[in-house]
Amino acid sequence: MDDYQFTRSYLLPGEQITWRGHPEKGFFLLPTDIVMIPFGIFWLVFSLFWEYGVIQSGVTFMAIWGLPFLGIGIYLVFGRLIHITYLRGRTQYVITNKKLIIKKGSKITMYDAKDIPPMTLRMHKNGNGTITFSETIHYRRGRHYSNYFALENIKDPVHAQSAISAMQR
Repeated sequence: MDDYQFTRSYLLPGEQITWRGHPEKGFFLLPTDIVMIPFGIFWLVFSLFWEYGVIQSGVTFMAIWGLPFLGIGIYLVFGRLIHITYLRGRTQYVITNKKLIIKKGSKITMYDAKDIPPMTLRMHKNGNGTITFSETIHYRRGRHYSNYFALENIKDPVHAQSAISAMQR
């Protein structure tokens, strides 16, 4: 069975698939990892010192209290990267002449052509690329909302970018 069969029920009359793909295998970091990895290491080291000190003092309640924080630290350093890698293996991208569909695991997100924010193409050394869509909407009193999503580590990013540019807006 075709991995992209899920799109059939989401296509409108006259809508055609112009490009489809998935993230290529391999490990690469996202811009958010530049902040999250050091923060996770700090959190984990602090939690380990906390647990060590509490266990040495013999206060059982405080040792139990620190376990969730230790678990969060382990997730931030290791679990998050494992989870992202797991999801990349179950991610599919579909570009039609009217919308962009991203399926990550069982979650399907669709972006109508007129609602897609500006895109940026970043080429990787191996020839793959990442197309990033981001926009920040500013409200009154300094509040803002950021919209960010990406087609990560795809094999033919130029063709995907052309398919997005050719969408009916």
